[in-house]
Amino acid sequence: MTYKNKLREIRLEVGMPVSELARRSKTTRQTITNIELHGQEPSVTLALKIAKALKRDPYDIFFTNDVIHDLQKGDKTA
Repeated sequence: MTYKNKLREIRLEVGMPVSELARRSKTTRQTITNIELHGQEPSVTLALKIAKALKRDPYDIFFTNDVIHDLQKGDKTA
C-alpha cells in the first residue's frame, strides 16, 4: 500500500540530506527514499525515529489531509 506523506517536504525545509536523516533514524537511505518517493509506510518505531530526527511531531509528517479525510470517511461508514 502506498500513501502520501510530507517527509520529503519537511526534510528539505529543515535542510537535512537523506543520508543524515537515515543515519539519525538508524535506517538506510533507500528506506527514506522509498518512504518519500514511493509511499512506503514506515513502522511506528521508524516513524517516531524520523520525527525525532527532524524535531517534528510524527502527525505533521505522516498524516496529510488525504489520510485524515480517509480516516474520517472510514469512521462514517463503520
